[in-house]
Amino acid sequence: MVFFGGIFWWIYSATLRPAPTCFDEKQNQEETGIDCGGPCISCEVKNLKPLSIGGITSLFGDDRIFSVAAEVKNPNADYGTRNFSYEADFYDSSSRLLGVEKGIDFIYPGENKYIIVAGIKIGNGIPVRAEIKLINQSEIKWEKKNDFIPLSAEFKNVLAELENNQVIISGYVINVNNFEFSRVVVSAFAIDNIGIKVGASKTETKIGPFGTWNFKIFIPVNKTLIKNIDLDATVKSAVVGVLK
Repeated sequence: MVFFGGIFWWIYSATLRPAPTCFDEKQNQEETGIDCGGPCISCEVKNLKPLSIGGITSLFGDDRIFSVAAEVKNPNADYGTRNFSYEADFYDSSSRLLGVEKGIDFIYPGENKYIIVAGIKIGNGIPVRAEIKLINQSEIKWEKKNDFIPLSAEFKNVLAELENNQVIISGYVINVNNFEFSRVVVSAFAIDNIGIKVGASKTETKIGPFGTWNFKIFIPVNKTLIKNIDLDATVKSAVVGVLK
């Protein structure tokens, strides 16, 4: 019996037993941890914390054009990513899904930043709430801090003014480096005189080496709120993010 049992185990091991993988929840192929290290993803990356959304998603709208904003947090001080995916879902008062907008953004190690999805037209209902969700986090390609150093650009002459029930923010972004910025995103909120965000928008482009971009952001604001806009606070809300 022992002889035949040995033959059966040899046949099972050689032909039937599944080959070790990096997803079998076993430390079985020179890994240094379960499904990490050795031939698998590094244990440091495998054990990174996921990105998260902080607080609720803010919904802004005027004349059936809507924008949403939510803060995304990267709790990993030593890792960032050039690509993470998200979606913005719009719901009516009956929680019926009216529309979905998907996008891709970047985030630096340890950074907290706002995602803004702007200028969305909803034609099949009136959204009363929205939610920004992070999706496909398992597909994120993380980069170490030394390989993903935060970049900066000169942000000059930023000005906010009111025109036709909207806030217009303008200014300059200057690339003082000898390499291209592949993504340059300027985002801003319209802020009222008690510090409440009443609108949001963004604009983006790319800037070549030593290039300058004269940007404008158009933020629609409900006509009942436009008279209460604090232009100085609105200017201070504008931020620029760049990616090489």
